[in-house]
Amino acid sequence: MTTMKHALQAKKRMLEIIKGVSGIKGIGITWDDNGEPCVQVNIDPAIEKSDRNKIPSHIKDVKVKIEIVENIRLE
Repeated sequence: MTTMKHALQAKKRMLEIIKGVSGIKGIGITWDDNGEPCVQVNIDPAIEKSDRNKIPSHIKDVKVKIEIVENIRLE
């Protein structure tokens, strides 16, 4: 079972892993389909495949979800 503490530690590690990777729009914590906390990485739809491949699917036992997001703007 993944705890929030594990997810926060994984988020911190993810920030180190993706530092300098183009196409990253944000990173946070969310919940997976089983209701467990996981890391979410928001990416630009035009991210290069080589940069996309730098994002791991798990950090230790914590799942990583990847969401494609358009530009966010205030109205």
